[in-house]
Amino acid sequence: MKKLNYSLDGSLVFRIASFIMYNFVAVPATFLIGKIAYGIRVKGRRNLRGYPSGLVAANHCQFVEPGFSGIILWPRKVLFSAEENNVTRRDVGWLTRLLRAFGIPDDSPMSIAGFVKKGLENGWLVHFYPEGVLSWRSQDPGPFLEGVFFFSFLNDVPVFPLTEVLRNRSIRRIFPWWPPKTIFVIGKPVFPADFRKSGVSRREMVHGMSEHVHRIMVETITKEGGCRTLPEKRQAAVNPKPVD
Repeated sequence: MKKLNYSLDGSLVFRIASFIMYNFVAVPATFLIGKIAYGIRVKGRRNLRGYPSGLVAANHCQFVEPGFSGIILWPRKVLFSAEENNVTRRDVGWLTRLLRAFGIPDDSPMSIAGFVKKGLENGWLVHFYPEGVLSWRSQDPGPFLEGVFFFSFLNDVPVFPLTEVLRNRSIRRIFPWWPPKTIFVIGKPVFPADFRKSGVSRREMVHGMSEHVHRIMVETITKEGGCRTLPEKRQAAVNPKPVD
């Protein structure tokens, strides 16, 4: 497969186009949609201060989330992980890449390690959905794939939990299709050093970090009043297994 242009290391023309499309089209449009339709609110932005780069782990329960993550983390530079077919397809793959997405190959997900490392070294945040699949409007995060936490150990950078909290609201009694109120909480950074223990394998340490971040998300959803009884909620058909 030929090398694809990405906003991190593509051609100069592609990187300029990506900058313009992301900052002057996607971010303003998503901001308006978020405020008008979703009543979006953000808590915890201060937790990003002082960290030039890092990894972001978010729960995955609405299709618009990548755009929302972009406005939440703006003006920080963010790379978004996605299924490989979303960035290689001929019709809209180029647009997905312009909007800072990069693909994770199904057959060799760890092959992106070099790309992630380069992004971190260049001061980008690298965004992952460790659930791997979308659970439509569910407030019960599924089990995590552990690649993002492996990359945290590999590069000695923190993981920022980004929890999406959904609340039901009165307007949905009249218009059931109206989206729930959406709140994002940026948690305090979680450091791999806190899970390093003598005599414990890296796999076990990575798993411990994964469970800790998962627990933070579940507790945050409860604390912020996330609605676990939304009528349209739907768990993913297949829950992913952790990556070795």
